[in-house]
Amino acid sequence: MAKETCLCIDLRTAAQQLTQTYDEAMSSSGITVTQFSQLHLIQTLEGPTLKELSVASQLERSTLGRNIRVLEKLGLVMMKVGEDARTRSIHLTKKGRSSFKQAIPLWQSVQQELLQRLGLDGRDQLDEMIDRLTAPLSAS
Repeated sequence: MAKETCLCIDLRTAAQQLTQTYDEAMSSSGITVTQFSQLHLIQTLEGPTLKELSVASQLERSTLGRNIRVLEKLGLVMMKVGEDARTRSIHLTKKGRSSFKQAIPLWQSVQQELLQRLGLDGRDQLDEMIDRLTAPLSAS
């Protein structure tokens, strides 16, 4: 018999639990897994604009803007005026690079443990299920 629960709520609950697992493991670095992800993208994109970071992270600009302001207040990123005075690029500060570097092995440890739990087949199945669940619904 199929479970009578909401897929969305079940997945959100699982995501919250996984986020908490990563956050607890990474706490000594001073950043959360969400901040780790954002710092990683900023470093990878080498000074993106908010719009570029929004596209790469698939987050709304307003949400991302709030997140970046938090990172600024923590001293992890700084905004620089671009070629056009209306544009700003986002860069890691020395503290941001240090916190990110400190977080990498902590993130890797959790990541490896979870991947071992899943196994290769499980990871492939998870990716396939996520793709199927996030595909647009048919208009029946």
